[in-house]
Amino acid sequence: MIPKSYQKSYQNFHDSLTNLGDQVTVRNIDIGKISQNFQAVQGIFQEQILTLTTDELAPSIASRYQSIQTEIYRTLRLLGTDLLFLRSSRKQGTTEQRLQIVRDHLEQLMGYCQVIITEEIFEKK
Repeated sequence: MIPKSYQKSYQNFHDSLTNLGDQVTVRNIDIGKISQNFQAVQGIFQEQILTLTTDELAPSIASRYQSIQTEIYRTLRLLGTDLLFLRSSRKQGTTEQRLQIVRDHLEQLMGYCQVIITEEIFEKK
C-alpha cells in the first residue's frame, strides 16, 4: 500500500502540472509565466517527490514505484528541454508543434501521478 503522505505529495505535484497544463492551452500563451510555473513544478518534484524513498513500501511494489519515479524524472527533463525549444520557436507552425509536445509530456506526467494516487501500481504484476 502506498502511504497517504506519498499520495498527498503526488497530488500536489499533479495539481502543479495541471496548472502548467492550463497555461499551455490558452490562446495567447505567456512564455515567461509558463517558465515560472515550470520552475515551481520542478521545485515540488525536488522537494516532495525525490525525497520519497522505497523504504516504506512493500518489496512487491518498490521496484514498480521506483520505475515510475524514474520515468517521471526523465519526462520532466524532456519537458524542460521542450519548453526551451518552445521559447526559441519563431514560426507559428513550429510553436504549435512544440506546444503539442509539451502538452503530451504533461499528460504523461499526470498519468504517472494518477498511477500512484489511485494505487494502480498494485494492479499490475
